[in-house]
Amino acid sequence: MSPGFGYVQQPGYAGGSLDMPQRVKAARIVLFLLAGFLIVLGLAALAQAEAAQNALDPYSGPSGFMAPAAHEAEQEAAAHMVVAQSGMLWDVIYAALALVLATRFGKGGNALRIGTIVYGAWLCVVGTFTLGLTADIAPATIDMAALVEPAAGVLLIVLMVQKDGVAWFSRPRH
Repeated sequence: MSPGFGYVQQPGYAGGSLDMPQRVKAARIVLFLLAGFLIVLGLAALAQAEAAQNALDPYSGPSGFMAPAAHEAEQEAAAHMVVAQSGMLWDVIYAALALVLATRFGKGGNALRIGTIVYGAWLCVVGTFTLGLTADIAPATIDMAALVEPAAGVLLIVLMVQKDGVAWFSRPRH
């Protein structure tokens, strides 16, 4: 039996391995790790939102005059709660997207590679703006996500534009 018996040699990928290249595997691992990290941070943001809500409860008495310091504390607790809840929601959405992308690497085409590059660029933009706009009121979990997202985004972009990644996602599939 000759090597490759039963398989049609593909132009541009003839003799190439059918195994996923190491850099593509690395990008897939980055996506899985990022998804797990974002899920954990989402749960931590949920706990911080609950703590902010508990801090807000003493101020939710009957309407009336409130000391200025108490009013400021109420506004700060409400801002922490809103930021933590929105951070949790976005962490879960970004984690789900990372999981969808990572699970499709084996069968996905060039559109998946482009989608991963766009996802990486989006993580860079969102992480940078989140860190810049909410650094003073965001809980620690949001700040951690804002630091990790750009790093993961740059890594994904670099791994997807490499020659191995282009060849893997451009290969013919039957």
